[in-house]
Amino acid sequence: MTETSLPVALPAPLPPWSLDPADQAFPPPALGDIVRAAASNWPDRPAVHDGRSGLTFAELERQARALAAWLSEQGVGHGDRVAILAEKCAIMPVLAIGIWKCGAVYVPLDAAQPVPRLRSLLGRLRPRVVIALDDREPAVADVRWAGRTELDAALSGPAPERPAVAHRPEDTAYIIFTSGSTGEPKGVEISVANLVAYFGNHNEVLRFTPASRVFSLSPFHFDVSIEDTLLPLSLGAFVHQFRGVHAGAIMRTIIKRERITHLIAVSTLLTMITENGRHVTRENFPCLQMVMTGAEVCDPGVINVWKTGLPEVRVINAYGPTEATIVCVTHEIERADAERTSSYPIGRPLRGVAARIVEDGAEVHEHGRAGELWIGGEQVMRGYFGQPEETARRVVEVDGVRYYRTGDMCSYDEDGNIVFRGRNDDEVKLAGRRIHLGEIRQIVLGSPGVERAAVALVPRHGHDVIALVVMAPDRAVVEDVEKRLADLLPAYMRPALVAWSPVLTVSSTGKTDEKLLMRRLAEAAGGSSATHFAFTPAGGVEPVDGDGDV
Repeated sequence: MTETSLPVALPAPLPPWSLDPADQAFPPPALGDIVRAAASNWPDRPAVHDGRSGLTFAELERQARALAAWLSEQGVGHGDRVAILAEKCAIMPVLAIGIWKCGAVYVPLDAAQPVPRLRSLLGRLRPRVVIALDDREPAVADVRWAGRTELDAALSGPAPERPAVAHRPEDTAYIIFTSGSTGEPKGVEISVANLVAYFGNHNEVLRFTPASRVFSLSPFHFDVSIEDTLLPLSLGAFVHQFRGVHAGAIMRTIIKRERITHLIAVSTLLTMITENGRHVTRENFPCLQMVMTGAEVCDPGVINVWKTGLPEVRVINAYGPTEATIVCVTHEIERADAERTSSYPIGRPLRGVAARIVEDGAEVHEHGRAGELWIGGEQVMRGYFGQPEETARRVVEVDGVRYYRTGDMCSYDEDGNIVFRGRNDDEVKLAGRRIHLGEIRQIVLGSPGVERAAVALVPRHGHDVIALVVMAPDRAVVEDVEKRLADLLPAYMRPALVAWSPVLTVSSTGKTDEKLLMRRLAEAAGGSSATHFAFTPAGGVEPVDGDGDV
């Protein structure tokens, strides 16, 4: 055989959510094999970097195989849950893929949350293994716990070549915990079928290719991390994990230096990157092709800056509750609307996703009329882990299609796009994080001496913060409440403003008059740097110093 007749090795096909029709002809790989093709085609290409360390695709795949071998030795198998105390770093996709190689369930948890809350979650999860990215003391005694030293040894250990354990479509791929109205976090179970459908549906909009370079800002206990890390990696794209200070100038510098093509940022972070708008130029974003925002309402002025400064860049407003697999509705802004004062639409459902707006049990079609948004189809979650009653309350079936009742009030505009109008309960979003104020309220009401409590978002110094009013005869109760909140809630869920009221303030219906309390507190806090306040018997609100004196 002559040299010219030697067979040429064909590149391995990428997963079928690739934009290349040649790849779409193949079935999806096992979840544990989602970077296998990229590792075969481009072994030495950088895959992920966090500013301190990085991995090539070959290293990513090899370490995931090593982790899978180690997990198997610990008894991890099909359907077992493996909890990760997640941090923003390059090793995280290795852990997710290694867990999936065992046919197990990936459960990223916030590593910074209070130990009592973590202990409670682990007690509910009953994971086979817990992996920490530091060498902290185990939070629970009856679970196999591995710290960073043991993890590093596992990742450098044997990495046998063997196919990943295949999940069934109905198996759980991952669990993400969100704040819950009952006072207990809800674990959203996303199936393999949900995730694979999402990859295909959303990449039609994202358009990741092997040439893409993605700026990842999302914490790994937040499901957007799958969108901005695992999805692009599966297609051979590069991901930069940003783990620095959230400052506009720093983020802009890295986006330019790393030649980022795809920027996905919740509205708060996009606003920081935008700053005053002067920096949104092609010189500062030389390679940018797409900007996607969402997770909270974005100021239309911020979106206008990007469409005006970079008119050729695709700017997308996205929407998606965790229960509908990351993102399910999107809207591309074609041109800046300088006259717009309301938020841009969230748009239309992805392929494979159904949407209904429902008012009093009937579907709404006419534009401008608000109702609750129901999301249906192949991206709707399996359910809430260990909470079948809560699942039954939120997931309904209509004409053979399962729908998730989002609790978001929406309407159609004259073009048929969905417009977000607000909530029908007290769930809020801050910096993209979903917070149910009812969870905070339940903890406060569980503190001895508290008679009533009001929790709400109030504006302060240009942005919203969580405010709490504790109604109790004894002011000393407030200190106990704050200690309880610190023990049970992560920092982002704790009130930034706390006030004490010695008298109950109720409306004509006998309920706590939260609107009146919060209006008075916001007025008092607006002109003060204090974080603690007290209501006076006359109805005024005064700042309180560190000794509790007005």
